[in-house]
Amino acid sequence: MKASSPFLKTGVVLLVAAGLGAYSILVESKKPSEPEKVKEKVLAFEKAKVLSLTLEPSGAEALRVAKEGDAWKLTAPFEAPADSGEVDSLLSSLESLELQDVAAPSPSPSSLGDFGLASPKNTVSLMVQGKSEPVKLLVGEKTPDGGTVYAKTPDKPRVFTIPSYLETSLTKKPFDLRDRDLLHVKRDAVKTLEITGPEGTYALARDDKGEWAFTRPLATRAGRWSVDGLLGTIENLRMESVAAEDAKDLKTYGLDKPARTVTLGLADGTTKKLEIGSSPADKKHHARDASKPMVALIPGALVDDLAKGMKELRAKRLMEVATYEVQGFDVEADGAKRVLEKTSSKDKEGVETSKWKRTAPDAKELDTNKVQDVLFQVGGLEALDFLDAPASPETYGLDKPAVKVTLRYAEGKPPAWFEVGAKDGAYYGRRIGDTSILKLDPTKAAELIKAFKEV
Repeated sequence: MKASSPFLKTGVVLLVAAGLGAYSILVESKKPSEPEKVKEKVLAFEKAKVLSLTLEPSGAEALRVAKEGDAWKLTAPFEAPADSGEVDSLLSSLESLELQDVAAPSPSPSSLGDFGLASPKNTVSLMVQGKSEPVKLLVGEKTPDGGTVYAKTPDKPRVFTIPSYLETSLTKKPFDLRDRDLLHVKRDAVKTLEITGPEGTYALARDDKGEWAFTRPLATRAGRWSVDGLLGTIENLRMESVAAEDAKDLKTYGLDKPARTVTLGLADGTTKKLEIGSSPADKKHHARDASKPMVALIPGALVDDLAKGMKELRAKRLMEVATYEVQGFDVEADGAKRVLEKTSSKDKEGVETSKWKRTAPDAKELDTNKVQDVLFQVGGLEALDFLDAPASPETYGLDKPAVKVTLRYAEGKPPAWFEVGAKDGAYYGRRIGDTSILKLDPTKAAELIKAFKEV
């Protein structure tokens, strides 16, 4: 009888191994998976039901906030509006706080000092709707590795650990939870704006379409985005510190005769006035809401914006043109008038396409991209200078403009026009609702005239 081939023996071994492996996988796959252990919440409360929060740091005065309606108020160590966002963030951290490990299941009272809990570094107390006793958390020292902090609750003897980041979250000063919004105003609610300062006095108003224009010292268009940027700075203005809770002598802060004032007329008919006084440090300024006795210190960003003066807020472009809003336009040049109209249609998939055509003095289909490019050029032409006390129109070639364009919009938005004239090699512009004459870039102005004459 022949001896078995070594290759045969090897094959048998491999088959057996493969079978055992498959059996092992099948058995393991049928074993029930162990559910992931859910960490225990440290405090049992619902954030929405919290009525007050008190932080009592060792060796420092207690800090307390209480709910008033939908807002929060700082009630200790003094009374002031609280920052609801900051309070909400702190409550969220406490509500989701999870126990990491149990350091001592049942420590003796004498051993609590080993964890910094005989005299806790901080005590958190929450009064919660429906509970007669406060929900409390005692916070002690950090663990040796610094990654967690010892803590306990009064209702159980055990000492456990919590993430060390919470210690930082609980280390608050009254100003940290104070509402730092100086004016409480939203930019969309502002209808009028008046600014006084070393740069002069000027006022603006917004119409129902959201367009801004100067009303003093002259009637001229304002740049929507420039004004919106300034209002955004005002909306986001936050005090850096409180100089005086109840200032008796405004002269101390340069507020007896403010260096600058900003008066906002709001949609509800009320007004808010910001007064800005002296600068006690670089890029810091005393300021106050004129209706309140508190004086604050604000950063210099707003003052920097105001120092740019009226010119910064002017509409520098000949005209802001959103091509998708334009439904048609008339071009008057060389004694003739051409009328252009836009038509829109949707395909089976609902995709909208637009086409341009000339309807007068003749009917002609136009290159849509070319028409759109001409409209884009309008927004690219900016003023080099503003002539706020202009001479007669013929001084600027505007008695007989090289081109006049009237833009027509969808129903609800009135037409708008502009015209461009040339005189002695210089180019000038005039537009609806503006008493000023714009001195234009000669190259771009000549290109714009040529483009409109060719559509």
